[in-house]
Amino acid sequence: MSILIGNMKTFMKPSLTVGTRSLITTSNNKAWLGFSKDQEKTSSHSMLLSKDQSVYEIVTDTVIPSQWDSYLQHKKKLVECAASNQQLKGKLMASWTIVTGDTAFKAVHLYKYEQGWTDIDTTRAAIKQDSDYQALYTAGLPVIREQFTELSKAFSFWPSPDQREGGNVYDIRSYSLRPGSMYDWSMNWSRGIQYRSAVRQDVPYAGLFTQLGELHTIYHIWCYKSMADRKACREATWHYPEWNDVVANTVPLVKTMKTRILEPLDFSPTQ
Repeated sequence: MSILIGNMKTFMKPSLTVGTRSLITTSNNKAWLGFSKDQEKTSSHSMLLSKDQSVYEIVTDTVIPSQWDSYLQHKKKLVECAASNQQLKGKLMASWTIVTGDTAFKAVHLYKYEQGWTDIDTTRAAIKQDSDYQALYTAGLPVIREQFTELSKAFSFWPSPDQREGGNVYDIRSYSLRPGSMYDWSMNWSRGIQYRSAVRQDVPYAGLFTQLGELHTIYHIWCYKSMADRKACREATWHYPEWNDVVANTVPLVKTMKTRILEPLDFSPTQ
């Protein structure tokens, strides 16, 4: 949790530029999302696409390599300190470290504010009054090279993040979309998530779209039992002929994309 204190810096850097492919038309778009594209002109994406009023905060810490162990010890204390103050409304859902696909010695934390922006305002005010939390937060800054925070909403057609058990690996796929393409992306992925879930229900973990930070950014978070399981599940999705349409329809909407493999930290609620 870094509401008020953290600084915003670049979180997702382009790692793959996507070429142009033809867009396949899919009928009955409204049936999948529950609203037509015309409604997008008069309502915000957060109202049309989000699951509920919850807001999710993604905090990314880039840590000085030699201070990694100290960072983990301090972060655990900071999480415990936040949990002891009922006015700090951010609920830690997951804490991960990078395995591959990004800078080493980087930690990613996912918080949920169940009452959305009201909880965020409450938390900002409470942090200003909590001298113990502020002192502990400040004491941990020397081990961090950079901290970046984004606020996002969850797609209505994705499951809500929950607590998982076991030594899972998580695949966070980041997409930077072309402005104006959110409806088409959502329409296709409201179908696509069905094919991924059909392979195994516990593979989808969270689908988020940014509200503050790098706008027009999508995060798809997948949970696998292992890297071999990831490969098997992804290949199994292609057994559904409609999956090819989802890929063909969404690739032209993407400017850049990136995938990272993460594993949970010891104090992460989800494993």
